[in-house]
Order: sequence, then structure tokens, then C-alpha cells
Amino acid sequence: MELKWKKPAPTEIALILLSAVLLLGVLTVFAPCAPKEDGTWMHCHASGTVVAALAAAVLALSLLRLPFGRRTRAVLDALSIVLAALAAATPGQLVQLCMMPDMRCRRLTAPFSCVLGLLILLAAAIDLALRLRKERRW
Repeated sequence: MELKWKKPAPTEIALILLSAVLLLGVLTVFAPCAPKEDGTWMHCHASGTVVAALAAAVLALSLLRLPFGRRTRAVLDALSIVLAALAAATPGQLVQLCMMPDMRCRRLTAPFSCVLGLLILLAAAIDLALRLRKERRW
């Protein structure tokens, strides 16, 4: 196991910040619809929960990667790419949202999750490309 504490690259800092913003945003400001009057939840609540779990996983991977070397970080980049793609696709594609277009989940949660998921995917892909380039394997 290769443990090397180095200064985080800008793309690694971006991964940490973007995944934290996604996690906090989907739990607070950009949260899906509130519960119904009878106390039950709509389908979009599951979408927000899944996106929050995926964002927490990417955040954990982003923090976990810091003491490791290039190869381990490259593997964690690949995992982050997959998780970010799932986070971007969850609201509306993998988990259904409310039917009405003016609902919170369609107006706020879905676009927010998609944009942040794609930004995380982009940051992880750039970081992976830079690592592979340093390894001279790409």
C-alpha cells in the first residue's frame, strides 16, 4: 500500500468541494418535495435520498484518496466517475419524480443534481487523465 501525503491537486479540491455542495444542497436548499399532508413521501424523496448517498460516497472517496499515491487515486477517480454519473442520472431517469412540472423536485432537485453530478464527473475525469498522463500510460 502506497501512503504518501502530498498537497492535493486542484482537481482533488474541486472533487471535495463539489461533492460536499451536492450533498448539502440536496439535503437542504435543493431538497425534493416535502411530505404529503398525510405524512407519506412522494417518489421524489427517494431520488433525493439516493443522490445524497451517492454524493456522500464521492465525498468519502475524495477525502479517502488524500494519503494514497497516484495509482490508488486513479482507481478512486474511476469510482468517482461512475458514482457521479449515477447521481446525475438518478432524478427522473433512475428514480421517478413527481408528475407535475412545477414541483420542487423537477424545478430544483433534478437540474441541480444533474449539473453537479456532471461537474463532479468532469473533475474526476480530468484528474484521472492527468494521472494516467503522468504514468505515461495514456
